[in-house]
Amino acid sequence: MLPYQVITSNAELLAFCEHARHVPYLALDTEFVRNRTYYARLGLVQVRAVDQLVLIDPVAGLDLEPFWELLKDPNVHIVIHAGGEDYEILAQHMGQIPTHIFDTQIGAAFAGHGEALGYAALVKHYTDIEVDKSQSRTDWMQRPLAPEQLDYAAADVFYLHDIYPRLRTELSAEKLELVEAESALQVAKRGEQTPTKWLYLFFGNAWQCNRQQLAVLRELMGWRLERAKKSDIPLGFVAKDHTLLELARRMPETTGQLRGITDLSPMTIRYAGDDLLAAIRQGKAATELPAQLERLTDMRGYKPVFNAIKQQITALAKELGIEPGMVASRRQINDVIHWQWQVPNQAKSDLSLPDLYVGWRGAKLSTHLDAIFKRDR
Repeated sequence: MLPYQVITSNAELLAFCEHARHVPYLALDTEFVRNRTYYARLGLVQVRAVDQLVLIDPVAGLDLEPFWELLKDPNVHIVIHAGGEDYEILAQHMGQIPTHIFDTQIGAAFAGHGEALGYAALVKHYTDIEVDKSQSRTDWMQRPLAPEQLDYAAADVFYLHDIYPRLRTELSAEKLELVEAESALQVAKRGEQTPTKWLYLFFGNAWQCNRQQLAVLRELMGWRLERAKKSDIPLGFVAKDHTLLELARRMPETTGQLRGITDLSPMTIRYAGDDLLAAIRQGKAATELPAQLERLTDMRGYKPVFNAIKQQITALAKELGIEPGMVASRRQINDVIHWQWQVPNQAKSDLSLPDLYVGWRGAKLSTHLDAIFKRDR
């Protein structure tokens, strides 16, 4: 493996950024901690730019703006493996996510190596090297980091840099275009935020609520999100989903009644109980109630519509020479049915279209999907 440099000064970072602007592509990864916070805490950024491998240390108090500006440059191409949470980190710190990203997990899937190939498996496939994953539970905010922890972090981009060009050669021009489009789609999705007033539409058990309870659930979801952000704690630390559902269905009116709610933290009651009760009152006072929701699989016509969509997906997968799961998962199919049957028209203008209606999927499937819903509903 290349020797690596741990960057702890602004001068070192500026020098690296100048070098990185002139290489064909960067291999990028991040290490972060998010166990007890709403916002992820960035602990390390690993980058390989051809013959230079660096570990950028945000905990050292660096001004990272020159690095974020580097990543925003459309001429700087970025390679990431399974970058879902990395994209969230970038959005949080940059205010945007670069669109010129190639995700090697997506690339490996289109090359026929499995739909969710992990980094260790990717390295093993291309190099026959076993990557040490023993440091995966490191607290990346602690200092100093041990040599074996730094080695582990450096390996995440060292091999990625060399695998990328080999992976590209396995992809036809058509599949390469699909990989780039899918990478851009996943980047965009991580940067999206559902408006607070529509969060209840995507709450798994919202169908268990009547219309009045849905109005309360709508307010509770907004209250929980605001509380989590303000206190920088995970949503589940404020109230777990089953607790939120119980609150919506029982609609407690007093602090004493709050104490009878399953798993509602005494700390939440003490420090946010008044705001919680206010959210419940607001939901109870709503005059425009949400439409009743049903459990999707119980809805009339669900099974034939699901199967009709699945047939179109199977046909498209065959046409493209990829596995059907890469076109759409069961959840993505259900997202389309939910959108068509349960998302109110006034919400659709505020929300992003389901995956099967956008990008390369939408270009191939949207006409067929519209026909299915006109015929069967």
